[in-house]
Amino acid sequence: MAIAQQNTPINLQNSQKVNLFSLWELSKLQLQQLLWHSHAYGTVFSILILSLVSLIFLAIHWTYRKWFFTHHIVETNKWDLNSSN
Repeated sequence: MAIAQQNTPINLQNSQKVNLFSLWELSKLQLQQLLWHSHAYGTVFSILILSLVSLIFLAIHWTYRKWFFTHHIVETNKWDLNSSN
């Protein structure tokens, strides 16, 4: 069974409207997919950056304490009667 093609005139403006609409829908779907993935990866990268900043802060804090607080505090018991003070 053969189907004969009809020679119907194609309205160019309707075709362009359909093409623009389908292009818009396709780009909208791709944008939604990009935003979905960027949101998920953004959460992971923000936690990673927060962890790195925390480790850098701790390293600076420990280094500062190591360099500037090297003297040892000697505690004396004021209730000790055998103490020299």
